Formats: sequence, structure tokens, C-alpha cells
Amino acid sequence: MNLGTVVTKTLVALIVLFLLSLTGALTFPVFSAVASGTATGFTSILLFLLAIILLAVVGSLLARGIRSVKKNVEALAMGFVGSFAMGGILAIFAQLDVPYTVRVNLYWTGTSWYSSLLSLLFIGIPLMFVFLIGD
Repeated sequence: MNLGTVVTKTLVALIVLFLLSLTGALTFPVFSAVASGTATGFTSILLFLLAIILLAVVGSLLARGIRSVKKNVEALAMGFVGSFAMGGILAIFAQLDVPYTVRVNLYWTGTSWYSSLLSLLFIGIPLMFVFLIGD
């Protein structure tokens, strides 16, 4: 795993997450901690970046596994499972109450029984594309 490509994909993933936050799918609690001007601002930024780097490493490993598959249907299915996994990682950050990380709005697409699954998929697909399209 090349560290330079992981860092660039991390930056692109941050941009994608920011764009998703503009639509209401995510919230960034790190911005409120930095804006408050307390001493926790620097620590919160480091914890936020550590969580995003962890997300980027998992995404790179998933993408490497998907690219190694030779059959198109299997790669497509693995891409959708990887998208659920990317959205699920962000939801796990919220459930474990990891401080200053991205919070997923599970009811972004509605209040039906399937809306949380669609939210995870719609959040995970652009993130998975970041890691699949790059190398």
C-alpha cells in the first residue's frame, strides 16, 4: 500500500464527505469544537483525521480486493457490498461514540424501514468510487 495514494484518496474522501454534509447526510462535529476556541480543537482535529485515515485504509483494502476479481458480476456485487461497508464504518463511528468524527444521518432518505440501508448505500457509493477509481 502506497502511502502517497492513500493520503490523496483521504483528501478526496474528505471532499466527498464535505459535499455529503451539504446535502444533510452527514454532520461534522469537529467544526463546532474548533470554532469554540477551546484547547480541545487541536486534539479533535487529530482524532478526526485519524478516523478518516482509518476509513481510507479500509477503503483502499476493499478496492484492492475488488480489483483482483476477474468476473464482472462478482466485482459489481463486491462493489455494492463494499459501499455498504464504507457507509457502515461511518455509522459504527457514530454508534461507538468516537469523539469528533463524522455522524451519519441514517434517516436522510426518509423514515421507512429501508431508508437507513439506502442512506448507508448512498453515502458509501461515492466513497467506494474514490477508492476504486484512482490507481
